[in-house]
Amino acid sequence: MSSKARFLFAVFLGLTTVARAASFEAALSVVRGLGKPRNERSAGAGLRIPAPVSFREVKGRGLIVRTWINSAGPFDFAIDTGAGATLLSQRVADEARVVTKGGRKSVAGLSGIATSARGASIQRLAIGDSENYLPAKGEAMIVSGLPRDLDGVLDPTEVFSPLGYVIDLPQKELSAFDPQTDPIQINEQPNDGAVVRWVREGSGRRPFVMLGNGDRALLDTGSNLGLAIRDSGSSNRKAPAYAVRDVGGGQISSRRVEATTISVGSLTLRRVPTDLVSGTDVDAPVLLGLSALRPFRLRFDPLHRLIEIAPGLRNR
Repeated sequence: MSSKARFLFAVFLGLTTVARAASFEAALSVVRGLGKPRNERSAGAGLRIPAPVSFREVKGRGLIVRTWINSAGPFDFAIDTGAGATLLSQRVADEARVVTKGGRKSVAGLSGIATSARGASIQRLAIGDSENYLPAKGEAMIVSGLPRDLDGVLDPTEVFSPLGYVIDLPQKELSAFDPQTDPIQINEQPNDGAVVRWVREGSGRRPFVMLGNGDRALLDTGSNLGLAIRDSGSSNRKAPAYAVRDVGGGQISSRRVEATTISVGSLTLRRVPTDLVSGTDVDAPVLLGLSALRPFRLRFDPLHRLIEIAPGLRNR
């Protein structure tokens, strides 16, 4: 990983007359490898599939799963499909005795202001249970911008690799599947849902989809926003703005405006909560965050580069 590589990781700390908690956007790149999972179900191609785990949604912190790093824990990590890497707080790095690697790297927030972070190597990573190991291990980033009550961030694309994974938002369950034996198929469209192409951004692996209007949007479970787009300055300025601080120390703002109708493949989403952000870096992507994705069961197949978006069944 080049020391000149540019990373994005924004910690939204919005405040109004009523406190609005944090949400997270991330755009990081990391080297991945295979771990040594055990106590898991067998899968095709010689892989073993971790057991499904429950997560909880914490206001301002996102989807939280109990996590063990190098057998230390449990820690509270956020599940963030937009992260592109495993992020660790310094406390976790110390307790898990992770090995730091190389010099410091540049970590820039959405505002474009950068701070530094250290690379680290993880030997074992488990979720839900201390022996429910995930298949991937490898590099992580030690960052200082996380809130005190959040220990780290997991990108499931990276930590489940080469497996596929499912984020069932209504059931609050995270699970994995073998895409070689149980692939998503483009010609098998779910009722009231859609199977769409997993669009890649350069050499990155974050899950983008094409919207009906031609925009490319990042499915970002680390964000509490809905449809987040750059503020063009032409909308109603009476909407309240939220002050936003990112991990680099810069500041942007977000405003909730009138809901929008958008389409993703054959799926039409009506009255999608819509947020306008300003003061962002020019490369900041359009986002579909939790406020837009919450009704759905999301299934990600990295082998065939397909994503299934289907209505989920709520817990009774």
